[in-house]
Amino acid sequence: MNYEFPKLTITHWAEADRPREKLERLGAAALSDAELLAILIGSGTPKESAVDLTQV
Repeated sequence: MNYEFPKLTITHWAEADRPREKLERLGAAALSDAELLAILIGSGTPKESAVDLTQV
């Protein structure tokens, strides 16, 4: 059997791990390219977070 577990949306992440909060706290240099792009995108899809969408 192949089980798929639902991915957690960014709102379910620890506050310290969320891209916007991390940007405010640590500055842009501390974020990955995917996190910075996720902030620009704003939101993901029902199946993927904005960070997931921006990862190559």
